[in-house]
Amino acid sequence: MINKWMHFSVMIVVFFVFSSSSVVNAIVPSRLLSFHDNPSSSTVSPFRSEQPPRKIAYLTFDDGPNRYTSQILKILRDEGARATFFVIGTRVSYDPDITKQMLQEGHYVGLHSMTHDIKRLYNGTPTTLVHEMEEAHGIVLAATGLSTQLVRVPYGSKPYLTQTYRDSLVNAHFKLWDWTIDTYDWKSQSSINSVLQRVTNQSTRDVEVILMHDSKLTVEALPQIISTLRSKGYLLLPYRPSAHVEVNFWHDVRL
Repeated sequence: MINKWMHFSVMIVVFFVFSSSSVVNAIVPSRLLSFHDNPSSSTVSPFRSEQPPRKIAYLTFDDGPNRYTSQILKILRDEGARATFFVIGTRVSYDPDITKQMLQEGHYVGLHSMTHDIKRLYNGTPTTLVHEMEEAHGIVLAATGLSTQLVRVPYGSKPYLTQTYRDSLVNAHFKLWDWTIDTYDWKSQSSINSVLQRVTNQSTRDVEVILMHDSKLTVEALPQIISTLRSKGYLLLPYRPSAHVEVNFWHDVRL
C-alpha cells in the first residue's frame, strides 16, 4: 500500500514539472530567446541567447541638421536601420523639428559643438570647447527633452584633446566618441565606390563606429553601405548610454 502511494506521489510531481515548463514556454515567445535586429526596439533581451552574439555597427552622421538630413532619415526609415547624429547646436536652433524626428524614429543625438571652428575650439585651453558642448546640450535639451552627454569633437580627438582637454570633458560629465572607420565622404575627390570600398575593407571588428556626414555623397552611398554591413553580419544600432563603449583615439577609459 505504501509503495502504491509513493508511486502516485511521484507521478503527481512529474506532472506538475512538465506542466510548469509548458506554461513558461507559452509565456516567453521564442523571439525573446535570441538577440536580433528589431527596428522598433533597441533593447536587449534579458534571456540567454541560443545564438552567438552578433556584430554591431554604429552609423554616425556629423554636421547636421541640414538639407540632406531628411533624406538620410528617409533611407534609414526605409531600411529599418538606426543611427547616431552628432549635431551642431546652431543648426538645431534653426530646425528643432528634424532633431526631434531623429529621436522619434529611434535614433540617438550627440553633440558636435556650436561653431565647428578649429582655431576657436583648440586655442590652448579647454574652456571654449566645453562651453560650446554645454551650450549645444542646452539647445538639444530644449528642442527634444534629451539630456545627451555624448560628444564628438570636430576633426577628431587627436592631436587636439591633450590631457587637460580630456580632464575637462570628464569633469563636465561628457562621454566622447571618435570612430573606427572614416568613410572619407567629406573629401571632394571621394566617390560612392571609394566610400563603399573603405567600409567593405575596414569593417573587420566586432564593433565598428562609422564616420559619415549629412552630405549628398552620403545620401547616395548609404543604401549600399547598409546592405554591405548587413551582408557581413552587422546589427545596425543607435548609441545607448547604458551600453557605452570606449571609442576614442586616446583610449581614455574615462570617456
